[in-house]
Amino acid sequence: MSKSLSQIYSEAIQTRNNYLQITELNSGLTNSKMSILNLITYVMSVLIHSYNVILDIFEIEIANIISTRINGTAQWYVIMATKFQYNNNTKNCDQLVFDEDTLKIKFNKVDTSHQIIAKAAYVDNDTKDGIILKVCKNNINSDEKNNGVNYMQLNSDELTAFKYYLSQIKFIGANIQVLSIPGDIITVKNCVVVYNDRYITEEQAFNNIKNALIKYTTTLDYNAFIYSQKIIDTIMSLDYIENINNIDIYINKYNLSLRKYDSAVKLTNIQHAYSGYIKFIDEKGESTIKNEYITFNKMSDSR
Repeated sequence: MSKSLSQIYSEAIQTRNNYLQITELNSGLTNSKMSILNLITYVMSVLIHSYNVILDIFEIEIANIISTRINGTAQWYVIMATKFQYNNNTKNCDQLVFDEDTLKIKFNKVDTSHQIIAKAAYVDNDTKDGIILKVCKNNINSDEKNNGVNYMQLNSDELTAFKYYLSQIKFIGANIQVLSIPGDIITVKNCVVVYNDRYITEEQAFNNIKNALIKYTTTLDYNAFIYSQKIIDTIMSLDYIENINNIDIYINKYNLSLRKYDSAVKLTNIQHAYSGYIKFIDEKGESTIKNEYITFNKMSDSR
């Protein structure tokens, strides 16, 4: 922010008087703007102030231009991933062309019905010299979708086409890995719940917990952190659930090298969703929210 005109004028007067060899009788020391020296100083101050204001405006415009020019950044690749177009008939990405005006590679024709990437995000790779670009598409499995699994991995043809697309648009030297795998599996075990049996039955309590956990997966942001306390809070937020005496939460992530899920590990506090999303369905398609994993104690029995 540039100085005000009065600040510039005051500093100019002070600096000028420090350098001028003048006496008390010289009009150079007067505060009157009708003084020739003061008039000249005031005009110069106006010019300096105007110049500073122009520089401020120019600086803002340059900052706005730079902020919109994110080409080649990690966030740019996320944005470009969602613009990927796949043709189900040819099993390839749509035709890419070079735009002479923008000097960029783009699709010959924008077709939103071919844009299959529902979500994209990135994380730094282990060596911090590149990024892992996570992508998924909307789930087409109705059974899974009804159980709160909104997303699924790309199939082999889609993934191959996406990698080709990425190779065409990425900048030279960019180190980008693509990850599109089944969602992380969450399982709640050894859960001891105290419920108010005056208002609901054990079956109702179980169904309420199951529906709440399914809803939790649908509201979770893509590539979010998974908090064990958040899962506990989801259950405790239900009406007539009075307490949770014990709970163990496990998470399985898909091992891309072995093409299967790793053994479950206990979620003690916080963990990143490795695939970008979670689900309460195992690799066999069965719900991991099971009645045998939850013990229900009536509140009337604990009195």
